[in-house]
Amino acid sequence: MKKYFMVFKNSFAEYFAYRLNFFLWRIRVVAVILISFSLWQAIFRTNKVIFGYHESEIITYIIFISVLSGIVLATRTDRVALEINMGTLSNFLILPMRYFLFNLSRDAADKIINTVCSFFEIFLFILIIHPPIILQSNLFLIVLFFTASIVASLLYFEINMLLSFIAFWSKETWAPRFIFFILVNFLAGLYFPLDIIPGGIYKVLELLPFTYLIFFPLKIYLGHIDQTFLIKGFMIGIFWSILLWLFMGYIWRKGLKLYTAEGK
Repeated sequence: MKKYFMVFKNSFAEYFAYRLNFFLWRIRVVAVILISFSLWQAIFRTNKVIFGYHESEIITYIIFISVLSGIVLATRTDRVALEINMGTLSNFLILPMRYFLFNLSRDAADKIINTVCSFFEIFLFILIIHPPIILQSNLFLIVLFFTASIVASLLYFEINMLLSFIAFWSKETWAPRFIFFILVNFLAGLYFPLDIIPGGIYKVLELLPFTYLIFFPLKIYLGHIDQTFLIKGFMIGIFWSILLWLFMGYIWRKGLKLYTAEGK
């Protein structure tokens, strides 16, 4: 495990080499929170309850998206496609380590930094703005929230790795990743809780893995759950994580048969 810790440590250090990029990214995150907060606050001026949610619940949802994005959506897997296209993947194939675990170690550094920054930003936001939010005190729900977040992180890692493996067959990987990013913003519940949309559409979304990236963990945090919701949610989320892991391994093996690295 020491070699994977070194990967984690080196990935962590990279952020201090490109501080401006990271700083600008965090400014973007804060700006999104402020815009969403202002929008929902304006909506709740004329309504006490919207789609079954009180103001404090919606505000908590949109603010804690920042934390959950740091845990789940922070990733370095976009580098995989570049390594395949540039031929530098060869450098990793000869190393005595598993490539998937190598990338999970890189992701871990990304997630920790973004999550810590998110907590700091939310602390300042609460201190300055005093928004009506819910601070969950139920230990059982907090444990379930973090468990669901771990499943979500694995799902997002697998989906992104599969998108990067497109590079085995095509040099163009930016467009599919961009389309996925747009879709996941909606399908994962980054803009609003998914259960406010029509019931028929929501039932379809429940069967997809995207629902379990953001919406499901935050729904647990808010306490909007029952036994059926929990069991069904974890079963579907774990099912997709196992299925995608197996599919990821299959595509990886197929891609390696086509991989070339001229001049490397």
